[in-house]
Amino acid sequence: MKNKIKVLYIVSTLRKCGPTNQLFYLIKYLDRQKFEPIVLTLSPEPEDSARSQFQQLEIAIFSLNLSRWQGTFWGASKLKSFANQHQPDIIHSQGIRPDTLAAKYLKNYKAVASIRNYPYHDYVMKYGKLIGYYVAQQHINALEKIKFPVSCSTTISQLINKHGIKSSIIRNGVDEDLYTPASFEEKIKLKYNLGLPLDTRIIVSVGALIPRKQPDIVIQGFLISQTQKDSILLMVGDGSLLASCQAIADNSSNIKFIGLVNNVVDYLKVADYFISASVSEGLPNSVIEALSCGVPVCLSDIEPHQEILNFNRQAGIMFSTGDVKDLGSRLDRLSNNHCELKCIARSIVSENLNAKKMSENYQNLYLTFCSS
Repeated sequence: MKNKIKVLYIVSTLRKCGPTNQLFYLIKYLDRQKFEPIVLTLSPEPEDSARSQFQQLEIAIFSLNLSRWQGTFWGASKLKSFANQHQPDIIHSQGIRPDTLAAKYLKNYKAVASIRNYPYHDYVMKYGKLIGYYVAQQHINALEKIKFPVSCSTTISQLINKHGIKSSIIRNGVDEDLYTPASFEEKIKLKYNLGLPLDTRIIVSVGALIPRKQPDIVIQGFLISQTQKDSILLMVGDGSLLASCQAIADNSSNIKFIGLVNNVVDYLKVADYFISASVSEGLPNSVIEALSCGVPVCLSDIEPHQEILNFNRQAGIMFSTGDVKDLGSRLDRLSNNHCELKCIARSIVSENLNAKKMSENYQNLYLTFCSS
C-alpha cells in the first residue's frame, strides 16, 4: 500500500468516559504503517479530559472549540473547512453531534459511525419522554445516512435494525495490559493503600449514580442479603442519585461511597465480586474491565449483560432487573471458589473482548471500505 489511509475521528470532546476509552484503544492498536489517525473534537475540553492520554499516542489532535450554541451556527462551515483541508479517506464519528454533522455536511466522504447506545433508551432516561424521543429520532435520522454504521454489541445492532439501519457488529474491548488480575501480594498491598480491610470480602459497583444504572437497587439488594454481614460494598462513581443512595445506605459501615476516581482499576483488582444493576447498556466497559481483572460478576439480566456472559456463564450470575429481593438472594449464593472463577472471567476478555481485537476489527472494516 503506497499511502496510509487517513482516518478522521470526530467526537464532541475527549471527556473521560466509556466511548472515549474505546476510541483510545482503537487508535492505540492501529497499524501505523497502514493508517494515519487524526482526532477532531467539536467543543472545548472539560476538566475531566483524556486529551493528555491521547497525546501520548503521538497523534494529531485538533478542536473546533465551539460550544453547543456556537456549533449550531458555525459547526457546519468549520467542519467542512477542516475536512477539505485535511482530506481524510474515512470519517469516523461517535455520538449524536458528530454523527449528525458528518451525515449532513460530509456526505462526499466515506463515513463510519460507532453506535454505543440505543437512542430511544438512553435519551429518554436522560432528557424525559418528550425531549428524549425528539433527540433519539434526530440521532436515528443521522445514522440512516451513514454508509457504515457499527454497533458495539449484537443487542444494539438488533435494536437499531428495527429502524431499518443495518449495522456491522464490533464489540467493545478493554486493555488487557492495564486491567489484569492482581496477585495475592498485590491485592493485599492495594487494600492497604486504599484503606480497606485486609480480610473482608469486597464487592464493587462502578458507574454513574444515575437512574439508568439503578445504584439504589445495588445498595438495597446488598443490605437485605446475608452477604452484607461479612462484606463491604464499594460504590465507585458520582451522579444525581448520590444523596438518595446515601440515605438508603443509612450510614451503614459496610457501604462506602468512593466518588469519582482516576484509579478505578485498583478497586477492581481488590474486588471479589462486581455488581451492575443497569437497565440499559451498549456493551458496558465496567463489566468487561472487571472480568479482565479476573473478577466474577453479578449482573441484571438485560441483553447486553447476557451477551457478555454468553461467552462463559460460569463467570457470573444474573438477577431479575430491578428486583431487590432477587439480587439479595443471588448475592447470598456467591461462590468462594475465586481462583477458578478468576481464570474463567479473565478468559472472556482475553479470547473475545480485548482492545486489540476490537481495533483490528475496525482496521479490517476500514480496508474493506476503502477497497469498495
